[in-house]
Amino acid sequence: MKKHLIRPVGLVLTVLALLILGLISGRAASAQGNPADTPTPETVQVTIIDGDNTYTLASESRLPADYLDQAGLSLQPEDRLLLHGQPVDPERELKDAGFYHFQIRRAVKIELAIDSEEIVFYSSAPTLGHALHEMDIPLFAADRLDPPASTPLDGPIEAALQRSRVITIRYADGEKTVRTSASTVGDALAEAGFSLQGMDYTEPSAQSLLPEDGQIRLVRVQEKIVIEQEPLPYETELQPAPEVELDKREVLQEGELGIIARRIRVRYEDGKEVIQSVEAEWVAKEPRKRVVGYGTKIVIRTLDTPDGPIEYWRAVPMYATSYSPCRIFKDRCDDYTALGHTLKKGVVAMTNFWCRYTCGDRVYVPGYGVGIVADTGGGIPGRYWIDLGYSEEDYVSWHQWVTVYFLTPVPSNFMWILP
Repeated sequence: MKKHLIRPVGLVLTVLALLILGLISGRAASAQGNPADTPTPETVQVTIIDGDNTYTLASESRLPADYLDQAGLSLQPEDRLLLHGQPVDPERELKDAGFYHFQIRRAVKIELAIDSEEIVFYSSAPTLGHALHEMDIPLFAADRLDPPASTPLDGPIEAALQRSRVITIRYADGEKTVRTSASTVGDALAEAGFSLQGMDYTEPSAQSLLPEDGQIRLVRVQEKIVIEQEPLPYETELQPAPEVELDKREVLQEGELGIIARRIRVRYEDGKEVIQSVEAEWVAKEPRKRVVGYGTKIVIRTLDTPDGPIEYWRAVPMYATSYSPCRIFKDRCDDYTALGHTLKKGVVAMTNFWCRYTCGDRVYVPGYGVGIVADTGGGIPGRYWIDLGYSEEDYVSWHQWVTVYFLTPVPSNFMWILP
C-alpha cells in the first residue's frame, strides 16, 4: 500500500516545479525588453470620392483634413464633406481606426429669380429645396418653384420662384383665407377648392388678374322654372230673350273661368331671389262666356191710382226732384223748357240720354200724376232721375224715390236695356 501512494505524489511535485521555472523565465524576459511587443499607431484606410475621381489612401492620422491634404484636395467655402453620407467637420478628429468612406459635394451655382428679384448663391445641398432652406428662403405650399424643390443639385441651375399671395374668398356661408400663386381669379378659386358651376360668377370676374387687395367675392347662382296659373275671367254676353219680360234678365249659360299659365324663370343668388322673368304665357284653358238674356217681352198692365186706373208697359224706380220757372236759374226765371214747352205741372224732365228715347212719352208718378217728358236736365250721377215740373203757384218740393210708370201706347223707339 505505501508504494502505491508515493507515485502520484511525486508526479504532482514535478508539475509544480516546472510551472515555477516557467514563471521565473517570463519575468526575466520582460525585464530585458522585447522589440516585437512594442505598441505602434493603428492605420486608417480611407476612400475619397470627388466627382468622377476616387482616391484611396492609408493614414495614421485621425483628422479628415489630413486625408484631404494627402490626396491633394481642398474645400471651397460652400463645399461639403460627407462621411458615409453624413456631413462631417474636416477639423474634427475621428475616434476609431478602421475604414472610412468620404465624399466631397462641390457647391454649384444657383441663379434664383424670386418674382422680379434675382439672387445668385452657391450651395452643396443635395436638392434645390434644401439649398433654399439653408439660405433661409421659405417655401409655402402654394408657391411655385420651377424646377421643383426635389431637383438634385448635380450642376449649376437656374430656378424661378413665384411667391404665393394671401387672398380672402367671401361666399354665402362665410369666407376663406388662403395662399395662392395663381395669376387669375378663376385659377385662385380652383386652387382653393372652389369650382364655378353653371351661372356662378365672381367679383372681380374669373378671367381678371388677382385684385391688389386680395378680396374675391364668389356668388352662387341658381335658376328655377316655375309654372304659375291664374284665373282667366270670362265675358258676359247679352242676348235678347223673347220669353223673358222686359227689364228682367235670365242666365242662359253659366260662365266658367279659364286658366292662363306662365312659365317663369326665377334667379337666385346665394339663395336669395333677385329677379323673375316671364319666358312664355299661354291659355291653358279657354274661359266659357256667360250668356244673359235680357227680356224683350212687353207685358201691358193696369194699376188703380187715386187719379183713376192707368195702363202701363214699363215701371222704373227713379229718384224724383222738382223744379219751377224761377228755380232753374239763380238770377232769373224761365217759363219754357229746353224743348219749347211751357213749364208747369205735367211737364217732367229726364237726362239728355234718356230723352233720346223718352221725350214725348207719357208717364205716371204716384203723388204727382201724369206727366209728359218734355225737358232735359243734368240729373244725379249714378241714379235713374226724373225732375217734376211745377208752376210757381203750385210748386211742391220733391227729393225721394218713386216708381215711374211708362204709359201706353208703347212707343216704336225705346230702350230695350236700361243704361
